[in-house]
Amino acid sequence: MICIKCGLTKRGEEDFFICEDCKDFSKIVDDIYADIDTKMETLENIDPDTNPIFRLLSDSSFVTAQNPQTAIFYKLCEFIVARALNGVTEITEDELNREIRTTRAWSDAFKVFEELNLVKVKTEKYRRVLILTDKTKKFANQYLDGEPLSEQIRIRLAHIYAGYVLLYILKKIAELDKEYDITMLPYKQRPRTLWTILMFLWATAYNGREKFTEEDLRAFISRRRIPSITRGRIIRSLQTIDGKFVQGLIKDMSIVGGNITFKFEDYVMVEMERVRERIRERER
Repeated sequence: MICIKCGLTKRGEEDFFICEDCKDFSKIVDDIYADIDTKMETLENIDPDTNPIFRLLSDSSFVTAQNPQTAIFYKLCEFIVARALNGVTEITEDELNREIRTTRAWSDAFKVFEELNLVKVKTEKYRRVLILTDKTKKFANQYLDGEPLSEQIRIRLAHIYAGYVLLYILKKIAELDKEYDITMLPYKQRPRTLWTILMFLWATAYNGREKFTEEDLRAFISRRRIPSITRGRIIRSLQTIDGKFVQGLIKDMSIVGGNITFKFEDYVMVEMERVRERIRERER
């Protein structure tokens, strides 16, 4: 049998199942999405320094940004944020085709952004035009105070925006119940790498473990048939804890016998404790 969410296999009489790790992670995803979606709709300020849950989105997005299955969403987010920060309110499909290289059709990607009320799509002279909604404008306008933005802030904003979009896709995976439900996902694909990597990282912190090793990560994703080259990219991104970069999940690491031990930033443990308490409260 194969898990319809992460690809874990085990012996059994059925073709498909949902593993216990994925069942538990689905609860975490649902809770974080509900919290962040509410904040995106109601808060005027989406600053990760005052709202650490947005920092979790940004840092997680940075770690998984090289995932080919979701690259089109990252690229589209970066493009939209850059235009929004420059005061642009409409983006044509022609502009996207010039600026973003992709072999995929835009329709599925546009649908995700529309469902999140980040853009509206209209057809004008046989071409599609993205209209940036008030939700996206608010996202950019919190920093439009006349002061030039540093590149680091621009990157972090793009990663928060992308993290929100990818969290929505994670939520769609969390809702999978049967194998045929995959048709409801963008491009009819499960981004297993995104799901599996964040399942390992978030669930580790959720379960109260502030440290994990490279071997822990390797064993977890190998059982789910994630390629070793992908593991290498993830490890390298986790190692970028220099202040010049925007990854902030990890605050320290050490190497013993060739095995790297990573330690989460304090805020990650605090946020996951909040998630754990909310889930416990609902299940009482």
